[in-house]
Amino acid sequence: MPATSTVLFLVMLPLATCSVLARGVDGAMMPGGGNAPCTASAIDTVECVVMDNTGAPGTGMEPGCANFMGGDLWFMMPVPPSGNVSAITANADGMVDSGVALWTGPNCFELTLRACDDDGGDNYFSRALAYDLPPGQTLFIQVFGYGGNAGAVELCIADLGEVVLDSSELPIVVINTLGNTIPYDGKVAAWMEMKYNGPGTITYMTDPNTEYEGRIGIGVRGATSAGYPQRPYAIETRDNTGANNNVPLLGMPAENDWVLLSNYNDRSFVRNELAFHLARAMGHYAPRTHLCEVVIDSSYQGIHVFGEKIKRDDGRVDIARLWSYENSGDDITGGYILQHNYPEQGGSFQSNYAPIDHPELTITFNYEYPEPDSISAQQRDYIAAYVDTLEAALYAGSFADTVIGYRRYLDVPSFINYFLVNELSRNNDGFKKSVFLHKDKNSNGGKLKAGPVWDFDWAWKNMWGCGIFGNLDGSGWAHRINDCPTDNPSSGWYVRLLQDSTFTNELRCVYDEHREGALANAAINAFIDSVGAVVQNAQARHFQKWPILGISGPAPEVLACATTYSGELDTLKAWIAKRLDWLDANMPGVCPSLGGAGRLPAPDFRVYPNPGTGSFLFEGTLAGEGGVELVIRDVTGRVVDRSAFTGQRLNTVRRIEGSGTYIYSVLSGGSTLRTGKLVVY
Repeated sequence: MPATSTVLFLVMLPLATCSVLARGVDGAMMPGGGNAPCTASAIDTVECVVMDNTGAPGTGMEPGCANFMGGDLWFMMPVPPSGNVSAITANADGMVDSGVALWTGPNCFELTLRACDDDGGDNYFSRALAYDLPPGQTLFIQVFGYGGNAGAVELCIADLGEVVLDSSELPIVVINTLGNTIPYDGKVAAWMEMKYNGPGTITYMTDPNTEYEGRIGIGVRGATSAGYPQRPYAIETRDNTGANNNVPLLGMPAENDWVLLSNYNDRSFVRNELAFHLARAMGHYAPRTHLCEVVIDSSYQGIHVFGEKIKRDDGRVDIARLWSYENSGDDITGGYILQHNYPEQGGSFQSNYAPIDHPELTITFNYEYPEPDSISAQQRDYIAAYVDTLEAALYAGSFADTVIGYRRYLDVPSFINYFLVNELSRNNDGFKKSVFLHKDKNSNGGKLKAGPVWDFDWAWKNMWGCGIFGNLDGSGWAHRINDCPTDNPSSGWYVRLLQDSTFTNELRCVYDEHREGALANAAINAFIDSVGAVVQNAQARHFQKWPILGISGPAPEVLACATTYSGELDTLKAWIAKRLDWLDANMPGVCPSLGGAGRLPAPDFRVYPNPGTGSFLFEGTLAGEGGVELVIRDVTGRVVDRSAFTGQRLNTVRRIEGSGTYIYSVLSGGSTLRTGKLVVY
């Protein structure tokens, strides 16, 4: 049932059966748990109650979650002035699996469903959150057992209060929906203001809109994440006529399609940011992003990730534009973007090959660019045939031949980069959905490339459901997702690629190289610390709005979650260290330049003084190819200094204006030789 559904119903139960007894937390019996909304028992935010639904007749009012099969009890209270509440169930030595739904209405006959939760609390208990409820109406709480489960359960209601944003170290995004409801399909007109005074400064709500002020289109985006209390959005910047308006935002190249990603499944605010950062640091495009604080219709929405939507553009996925009339010759060969994800009616094609290790599975690819409604029939046929030719070569006996095998059609460096980012993060989604592929025209290279990487909120953690993702020792190959119960099968291409010793040797060399640069423990920890520093004040507001510290959330985590933000970052660092240890020992292949699997020696290099007041000496000898480039970025990814040097000896002083945390990278020949953190007092 949609969250905005209004239900009209007539209560037919006799009054004599419309209530049961509940116990307060002190064990005293008290009236409670009516059998229908119109006989709901009063509850408040002061005292929890324990009720028992054994024998409750049930209303049949379907809340849309937790396999509702009746046996529901009802409570009621006025919506608090903040309009923000939580309803949490807990163990009372009776019911073992619960559901909770929140409804509001002007009376007990006209109710609107506001939230429904199954396992958001401890173990299999529930934690329903509802926000921006209409003041003056009544909140109705429906409690029931999963699948008809019965017994005693504790219920607690809390007023979450109202978060007021006055200032931030992050960019501030303010959206006015102009009275429109943000849809799940398509976009509605709205107004957006964006302000940011730069790294190391404070931006106030009263400051001018330095980044943007104007019209937008906005809609809810995502599949699973669209149902999170903190929703993700798709945003389109528009001009006064409603047409697309390409604008540069927060240092990102001008475009009109943007995303606001939710952090509801990422208490660290790091998971997507880190994955994108690593892909870029290893020499491949990934969406540029910026953490920001968001207010929609005067309601604080917490910390989101504002960034680039994956699309064809010179500043994003840099492939040729493909017009609908380009249907022959070199014209038809590119560019294309595909996505391996849930099949879309009329927007997908089916592979003629099953995964090599799971012949029972069916694989589909979706047309991302050109979109299904604009791609021509000839172009549909061409890209499907190209993938078919690639797979035929991949599964042929001569697949590993460097001349006639899969390498004629598949770009190996991009597939290695994609593999490393998604395997380092042990990404549950990285090989089965949100998998992007792209192809340029043959005259521009023309091979199918993996990426950009995307969607890491179900990564960097231990989760129930399959040993691959639940192993506590850092082990498990995410690309073997088809060995697990999965909602969408993986193509399994990497299973075949890893049977090619030339591919695994290249993989090992690239991994070893980056372990001394972008993938070094110190570099990764420095990036995590930089995010933690910049959100130190904002995170408190975020977790007041979304009280999810200590809660596993949508991804069912194996171990207890940290109850503080600093503890969350420590947990993430420890997870990554254990994962890297396992990958060091288990990454396949032998790097010929080393004579065996292993890591490159650390170069003689230093940055001094660090932390400092803004002037930093970079010196050392670097094992690169040709000249080197030094790039310094702020924590948002914005370049603040870029310098090129000849030779392999670096000796330069760079000056950074503005206090804060920065990330430096030393590049050579497309490889990252060194990366680390700079702190300016």
